[in-house]
Amino acid sequence: MSAAPRSPGEWAGRRVAVLGAARSGVAAANLLAELGAEVVLSDTRPLDAIDTARLDPRVSLRGGQNDLADCEFVVPSPGIPPGAAIFAAARAAGMTLVGEVELAAALASAPIVAITGTDGKSTTTEMIGAVCRAAGRPTVVGGNIGIPLSEDIRTIGSDGIVVAEVSAFQLWSCGTFRPRVAVVTNVAPDHADYFEGDWAAYVAAKARVLRDQGAGDTAILRGDDPVVAAMETPAGVRRVLFGPEPGFEWGWDGAHLLRAGEPVMASEELGVPGRHNVCNALATLATVDALGLPLGPALEALRRFRGLPHRMESIRTVGGVQFIDDSKATNPHAARVGLRSLTVPYVAIVGGYDKGLDQAEFVDELRSHARAVVVIGGTADRTARELGPGVRVIRADTMEAAVGRAAEVAAPGDAVVLSPAASSFDLYRDYHERGQRFQAAVRALPEA
Repeated sequence: MSAAPRSPGEWAGRRVAVLGAARSGVAAANLLAELGAEVVLSDTRPLDAIDTARLDPRVSLRGGQNDLADCEFVVPSPGIPPGAAIFAAARAAGMTLVGEVELAAALASAPIVAITGTDGKSTTTEMIGAVCRAAGRPTVVGGNIGIPLSEDIRTIGSDGIVVAEVSAFQLWSCGTFRPRVAVVTNVAPDHADYFEGDWAAYVAAKARVLRDQGAGDTAILRGDDPVVAAMETPAGVRRVLFGPEPGFEWGWDGAHLLRAGEPVMASEELGVPGRHNVCNALATLATVDALGLPLGPALEALRRFRGLPHRMESIRTVGGVQFIDDSKATNPHAARVGLRSLTVPYVAIVGGYDKGLDQAEFVDELRSHARAVVVIGGTADRTARELGPGVRVIRADTMEAAVGRAAEVAAPGDAVVLSPAASSFDLYRDYHERGQRFQAAVRALPEA
């Protein structure tokens, strides 16, 4: 088994199988073709179902199955779990796995900031991108957040910054990956099905972002998360802890964001509310410090930052009831964090694809604060059962029906929150589509 090439010229003439013809697979295949590799891109979908509009004509495309094609290197699709038989076959044949993130990062001339975690990584990624731009640095924001790194990595020079959200799905297959700054926001149970229920494998995939760091690099870790705080870093890596307590290097006293105990800004100045966004901002400021960026423009960027679509996004107020889209809360931990940021009673619309995750703390939150819970999707029966008789539970078969029933039971001054605590795959393509359906239903409500 050979090591993956670390410079552009070393890919010329090498045979590479790229698995999966979604956007990241196409981006990786195009980049490899540009570097002179012989690339075979395959997908389980038939050829006529694959969009080839953006595919480099030098790439050989095969449909109907994932195909190793007797290649030397394999770039996996994040959608294929690590335990899949095709990876065992690749290793048995002496092939080397090369993650798409690893492939792109090896070609970067700009420093890379990599953000991972179960919750908060997308918001933190966008926050960090905003402060880098505010500092006047050319900035690429990509990775798991939308634009594959392979698509943009060569468009930015050494004076820029690459800000990358990296998921466990992307990290596990990386042979080498060294970000200048690595941020771990938290680790909570999620994606049990992808890692075959192996919690240790999931944690190890998250911690993979730290493994290849070296002297002069910085690891920014959530200090009040025992799993994250216990992650090991290589010798010479600076460890910076952040969290919602005053004792961390970047902390919070309930009113101010602190550096080494000294106030930096009032938390009420942040453009997005909630304790979870305080933590995202602390990680962002720790990154500003690690990169040597000016603090003033960063603080102003945080004041202007308005958050991400589908993450506690306020959509409309009808009859005194605020409707909020938190479709991005795809696990119970993220959903609970969003609900705890509210200061008013609420009706929650809950449910989706059942990944078998523990809902106990999320259910406790609903029992304590929800006026009613509308259940929908694959987790509906389990959630209703775990809530018990003390909570008003309403069942709905469609998002439109769920929004309508929630609007009926909410009182003026309440919020109605789409808080799925589950993936969307039972009813929708992804959380974006689910959120869009919720928003369309909310906008269709008549004025009170």
